[in-house]
Amino acid sequence: MIALTIKKNTVINLTGILFSFAYGLLVVASAQRLYLLEDGDISRYVNFFQTYDLTTSYDRFSVRGDGVFRTAINLLKEFFNTEAITVLTSIGFLTSSIIFSIYSINIRSSKYLISISPLFLMVFLTPMVITLFSDQLRSTIAFTILMVAMIYTKGVVRYSLFGLASLMHMAMVPIISLYFFFHIVNRIRIRSDFIIPLVALLLVSSLIPIAAYTLQFNVTNASQGIYYNFLIFCITLLIIFTYKKAINNIYGFISIALLLIYFSGQIIDISYIRYVGYAIVLYLFFLIDRGEVGSVKVFTVGYAPFFLLTIFYKFANYGWQF
Repeated sequence: MIALTIKKNTVINLTGILFSFAYGLLVVASAQRLYLLEDGDISRYVNFFQTYDLTTSYDRFSVRGDGVFRTAINLLKEFFNTEAITVLTSIGFLTSSIIFSIYSINIRSSKYLISISPLFLMVFLTPMVITLFSDQLRSTIAFTILMVAMIYTKGVVRYSLFGLASLMHMAMVPIISLYFFFHIVNRIRIRSDFIIPLVALLLVSSLIPIAAYTLQFNVTNASQGIYYNFLIFCITLLIIFTYKKAINNIYGFISIALLLIYFSGQIIDISYIRYVGYAIVLYLFFLIDRGEVGSVKVFTVGYAPFFLLTIFYKFANYGWQF
């Protein structure tokens, strides 16, 4: 019986790894299409490497995250004697495959796998999630490091990886701050397990965009339309109220906070759209880690319209492009 269970778990894990490779190839195809359409960050990176030479244009590089990233891409390009687009799409393949594998391996039973599989696939096939892996490469490398740190490490190693993720992309700094804020809130004895933490998150989530705006730190103007924001508002309510215990879990807590930061940013015209994708991915891990079958089913039913409408929105605005 034990041997049969081990074999079943091995088959499930291997299947998850195979699906992760397939997902990585989907991300590569999406990145290649963005490049051909000359759209997104990946196209700008490729144009940069076609225009400037590291050996003669040191002034175009810096010790900051983006400068280090461009330097690393250039070194990899030269080392493997290949094109920049190949290096960039390979990074997208690796980060997407790693996250997909981590999530699939952490599903706790074959019975739970059956319940969560539809939601699992919808989340990873959501256009904004695919865009994280195929286009927003630097921040997604940082996010992957952050997830590995939170799930698999402790102590000095974890905090060192937090620092590395922050150096790679400063968008991780608020997420790491929320990690520490969660533990501070947990140490305080409070009567309410939902209302008071939610109020605390509302306050903190409003302060982060204000601080960013005041310091002009990683500021990008908001460009999302009212209908798209309404969809995000609906998914925010779904995440907050489907399973109220989510706010007492580190992944659920950060997920809710990132969505609140997004809307706080909208008020003062700062875009945190990448945080919406990260929030959805983090909430999925909460459901994998601590969710119940009933809450998974409710969230799946609620998430399906969001998934279908975001696909329709993407195709309506950009054609058949992820």
